[in-house]
This record gives sequence, C-alpha cells and structure tokens, in this order.
Amino acid sequence: MLPNAYTNTMSRRRFCKSLLAISASICITPALSSCSVHAPDLFASAYTDNQGKHFVGWFDQNGNVLGSVSIESRAHDLCYVPHDHSLLAFSRRPGRTMYVIDIKAKKIKLQIDSGDNHHFFGHGVLSSDGKRLYTTENRFDDSYQAYQGLVVVRNTRDYKVEARFNSGGIGPHQLAMLKHQDTLVVANGGIHTHPASPRTKLNIDTMKPNLSYIDIGTGQVVEQVMPPDHQLSTRHLCLSGDDTVYVGCQYQGPAHHIQPLVFSHNRGSQLEALTANDTQWRSFKQYIASLAVSHDGNTLAVTSPRGGVVGHWNRRSKTLQHIETKIDCAGIAPLKDTFISSTGNGALYAKKQQINHALHWDNHMINI
Repeated sequence: MLPNAYTNTMSRRRFCKSLLAISASICITPALSSCSVHAPDLFASAYTDNQGKHFVGWFDQNGNVLGSVSIESRAHDLCYVPHDHSLLAFSRRPGRTMYVIDIKAKKIKLQIDSGDNHHFFGHGVLSSDGKRLYTTENRFDDSYQAYQGLVVVRNTRDYKVEARFNSGGIGPHQLAMLKHQDTLVVANGGIHTHPASPRTKLNIDTMKPNLSYIDIGTGQVVEQVMPPDHQLSTRHLCLSGDDTVYVGCQYQGPAHHIQPLVFSHNRGSQLEALTANDTQWRSFKQYIASLAVSHDGNTLAVTSPRGGVVGHWNRRSKTLQHIETKIDCAGIAPLKDTFISSTGNGALYAKKQQINHALHWDNHMINI
C-alpha cells in the first residue's frame, strides 16, 4: 500500500529500474545503516499515515516512494538483510515485535516476538557476514525494580535466539558493528523504564549512561566510557569509515542547562565533545535523534526533532559548520556528498528539493 498522496508519481519503467537497483545493491554490501552505506540511491524508513496506521516504506534519492508494507505497531529503526531482500523493522520502545519484510513481494515474511518479560528498544545491527542479528532489549519483571539491558543474538535464517549478553548498562538503545573488529558498540541510555508506564523515567537522579564495547565472541564488555554529566543519556550513535563513533545525547537535567549533545569516541580515549557555542547548543533543545556521516567522510549531520534543526559538523575540525531549520526533522542518511532527510510532517529533503507526502516519518532512515 502506498501513501495517499505524494508529489511525483512513479512510472512503471522507473519502478522496475528501482527494483533492479535493489537487486544490484545486494551484491555490493553486507550490512547497512545510516552511517555505513555503499548503495547511494535507495532508502527506507518507518512512518505513520494520517489515520494512525503504521508502515515501513522505501523510496529513491529523489524522494519518490516505491513501495510500503503495513505493520501492526509503530516501528523505530530498520535494518537491511541483503541475502534475502529483507527489511527488519523494530518496534519502538517498549514494543515486543520485530517484522521481517520481503521487499520484492511487499509483504511481512515473519513476525518475531521478543518473548515474555522482554521488549525491544527499536534498534538492531547485522554481523559483518550478515548471518547474525544483534538487537538491544530489556528484561524486566512485574515489579518496577528488576531490569537488565541486553544484547540478543539471532540468526538471520529463522531469527531464533542463539545468545543473550549484558549490554553493559541500563536502557541500551542504538548499537553498531565496528568494521575493523569483531566488536559491538552500544549506547546505554541509563534510563530505567517499565512497560507498565513506558514513558515514565524512574531513575533520573541516579542514571548512569555509557558507551560500551562488547566482544561478540565472548559477550564481554571490553571497554566503557561515560559522558561528562550523568544526565546526558547516550541514546543514538553512528560510525565513520575509520570506526570513529559519534554519539548523540538527550539531556535529562533542568531545561535551562546547556550541555554539549554530540561526542566522538575512538577506543582507548575519552568521549570528546564536538564544538558549538551555547546559542547553537540551545537550538537543539537538549535532544539528538539521528546521526549520519557523509559518503566522503567530511561531514557529520544530526537531527533534533524537538529543536526543529539539523546540525552539520566538520569531522576533521569537529566544529559546527551550519544549522538548518527543518521543523520536526526526523531521519537522515548520506546521499553522495550531501544528505537526504525526513520530517514528521511527511517531507523528504533530497538534492536541494522538498517532496511532500501525506504521512509522518519516524526518526530513523537507512540506505538499502
């Protein structure tokens, strides 16, 4: 099912060419995210239509929607599985469903439940060979006291659970696979919540966010760093080609406090705040959603839906280059030497043009 309205209608010829492009991209890359991409012209994101129904849709670099699949619950982030043309859609916290979507057939192949007393945090990543899926999850009991952040390992044949290990903290959110090591990096947000009251933050005064590196062979945390303020929830991240980790934070302290919200990290060092002045940091309204590095490796872009802005940093100098105003901005992904981005109001910004759709994009976007 396609959205009710969008600006440019796809011709049959263009649609067929786009499917061929998807097939070609499968031979190019093992695992894709908004920060690690090789196929530059096809993208996917979750969205909700104006009637409140939830979907996963995919589109080209011009912002033309090529196809979509209806899902029962709202999804957050996606992951592309090249060997069988699948998109994985992870329920938004505290959802318990993962959808395996066949792009060619435009249908759900499998619907995976997180299991009793478990819920997803909306993110997952593939191993470098595409044979394993790693998801961030929470184990809880009926009380508000017992909880554990987990990374859960499933195969990508039938998505059966093969292992579980500690994420290194509370509230694990986005994770990534380092390109040059058999190591995961996980952003543990530090915030304790419970499905009985999913938007209530139960430990703001005592939260301990961190960035944890986990050996995928042993499941052991091999390195961990913490932000300079314990209320800087380390929520989202992305990788550059040299395995530099960029972390976007969501500050849980007083509204009038100004904190740096974006950090870089290389193993063996501490988190390093990217440079911006107080007025610029204030424009992000204490909230970073999505991060992406340009294909040429020169620029890091981050979105702030609350602030309605997209920030662009020079990766070499770590200084803020400019801020774009984009009301209710959402996902972002690299497109050649620039970026493609979305908004909660249905807009796709690509190639210096705005394509409007009658829907609401979620906060993350990937290349497929």
